Amino acid sequence: MSERMNELFTLTQKAQKMEMINEEKALELYLEIFENYTPKISKTYESFIRLLEKRQRFVEAEVICSKAIELIKADEISGTLDRFAAIKERLDRKIEELAPQPIAKKKGIKLTRMHLILFATIIIIGVLLVRYTSPFEDLNVNLEGKDSLNNGDSIYGESTDSPEISYEITEAMKETATNTLLKNHDVLAADIIPQEDTLGIAIIISAGTTQDRAQELSEIYLRALAGAASATYKDLDAPTKSTLGELYDYYELVISVGTSTKEADLIAKGTKVRGAKSIYWRN
Repeated sequence: MSERMNELFTLTQKAQKMEMINEEKALELYLEIFENYTPKISKTYESFIRLLEKRQRFVEAEVICSKAIELIKADEISGTLDRFAAIKERLDRKIEELAPQPIAKKKGIKLTRMHLILFATIIIIGVLLVRYTSPFEDLNVNLEGKDSLNNGDSIYGESTDSPEISYEITEAMKETATNTLLKNHDVLAADIIPQEDTLGIAIIISAGTTQDRAQELSEIYLRALAGAASATYKDLDAPTKSTLGELYDYYELVISVGTSTKEADLIAKGTKVRGAKSIYWRN
């Protein structure tokens, strides 16, 4: 057995055992397997499809199912063609129930000039929302008499000027982050649109993608961009499990995720101002 086949066998065994303990961890392992290898056993495809379908990630599951059918026809993997054909039919039906409109295929999808114009419009509106609204706008804080507090002048007299942008977002960073995001089967297209001290994050996803998944994909994109930036600027901290990365101390974020560029098709809309610890998602 070659070293690569041995790696695949070990990962597959680990994923199958993890299904009984922690399905989310198992799903991560299957994602790693299908990104880097071509499994030769149909059970691996069925397990991955089951986990995706259980989470209503029907489009991704359909892609894996179609791949299995193609490989079975080519006698490259074991498995029963009729079984996978039935699974595909079920997945197609669920996709159709969630979104009657035709499902765009990922291959060849690119943001056109019109996409960019429409997303730019959404982003401009989002920037205005960031600057003139707040999730805490209903709080009425009375600061009268603050100067009487100990060190009151030094606390409230600090400058609130925005930090100077010294970490430019390059095309190479954008390309690295976008390529990372497009490894997810439910992402059709994506772009990062810098506007002075604001980054517009635009993602087009498959119909049927949940709001939670849309938000998760946004964070994947942001972490990938911050990672690429920290690789370029050595003094910039990379993202961690608990942070998106130091890059966003210097930029405000406006995030739009949807099945198209139409406002009605947006599934997740988020903003993040400098200094905030997390993204504020608007329902």
